[in-house]
Amino acid sequence: MKKLNLSGYRPGKPGLEKVLGSLESEIMEIIWRKDEPVTVRDVVDELKDSRDPAYTTVMTIMGRLSSKKLLLKDKKGNTHLFSPALSRREFTSQVVEGMIDDLLTDFSDTAVSHFIHRAGKQDRSMLEKLEQAIIEARENRDDDNR
Repeated sequence: MKKLNLSGYRPGKPGLEKVLGSLESEIMEIIWRKDEPVTVRDVVDELKDSRDPAYTTVMTIMGRLSSKKLLLKDKKGNTHLFSPALSRREFTSQVVEGMIDDLLTDFSDTAVSHFIHRAGKQDRSMLEKLEQAIIEARENRDDDNR
């Protein structure tokens, strides 16, 4: 699976804004909610309730999201239709995997220790889930070595 090309991680921001800009996040949420490809005009119309961005601004952001491989762009006549390249769940999974991979690459022991400590504080059943995941990982590793 190809790693997402995201500009940076902003820990103080909510939700998707940790990895996408505010308008990028809103646009992606709109497109994920739709069951069909959308035009820039469709997105501008949806955004009018929360903000009133210029058509060209939304067009530029959607172009950037396409360049980042988050949106697929298909031309029909003079109109571009956009659809998500990944479901919201797939996107979130790739973001989390990328962050964890980066942390483990640079701060392996500290990252694992802190994760276990935080998980135990939040929910006791989380530790049981972690134990089960470790057992499964060991079994899979053993299977791979055969």
